[in-house]
Amino acid sequence: MNLRSLLVLSSLSGAAAFAPSSPVRTGLSFPSTIQVSPLERASTSGSSTPLNLFKVFEDKEAEEKEATLPTLVEQSSRLSLEGDWVDESKKVEIILLTVWMVSLSAFILINNSVGPWPAVMKTVPERVFFLSHMVGGMLFGGGIILTTCIERLVAKSANAPVLQFWFDKVPLLDGLIVVPALTVSMISGTGLTIVRYGGLNIAPPHVDAIFWTLIAFMVWWAVTDLTTQGTALQAVNEMYDEFQGGEEDLDTPKVVLDRHVSNVVSCFFVLALYSVMVLKPGTLFPFPWNA
Repeated sequence: MNLRSLLVLSSLSGAAAFAPSSPVRTGLSFPSTIQVSPLERASTSGSSTPLNLFKVFEDKEAEEKEATLPTLVEQSSRLSLEGDWVDESKKVEIILLTVWMVSLSAFILINNSVGPWPAVMKTVPERVFFLSHMVGGMLFGGGIILTTCIERLVAKSANAPVLQFWFDKVPLLDGLIVVPALTVSMISGTGLTIVRYGGLNIAPPHVDAIFWTLIAFMVWWAVTDLTTQGTALQAVNEMYDEFQGGEEDLDTPKVVLDRHVSNVVSCFFVLALYSVMVLKPGTLFPFPWNA
């Protein structure tokens, strides 16, 4: 081998020694792309300034406001619809109750002025009237007293979901229990006076006192209870929406607390009614103003 060949071989071996070796696999893999948030991008970029940082925060706040705006609009729309529905339902309820009160009062006045009416009332057995009168009076008096106690406990709890549930169901209780029970009690009571005494117009004085007490209760209940149910339901719905929005330590609306006075007076009407039925003033003993 000549000198030229040795020089070529040595140059080739030196180039191979300094050539990069093949990559070594370590079993670790890294993502080819890294997600960088706008805040990090603004803080790490070469042109980052305090103005860029403020712009990022302003953009984020604007996005949050845009996301919150539809929710507020939906809540406002729902409250408006609920308020309109409550107002309309209360108007219908008051109209129906007015028709009921006028019809029942007309029935009593006709029997008190012209005698037994309708004539079929004279053919019903006395025990049927008596049973109906007892059941109707029990449901009526028990419904008034029980709902008064429950509503007071609900109001004192200041629990928005409980309040919302209660005032949503109060009209249902009135329509299914109190009103039918009072109707049955008054019609069967009139039937008892027809069977026992010959008619409401010639019944003993305590019977007139019973019916006037019932009429006074009906007027009180319509003026103080029915007229505040819709307002109380709207106030409770607003309280419930605030509760759904995350607010805590909410107070029971004042209109709900004030209803307790009306309910207690209604309970005293029930007590007065049963006292007249049992003691029979004007029959067993004279009225105080006639003594």
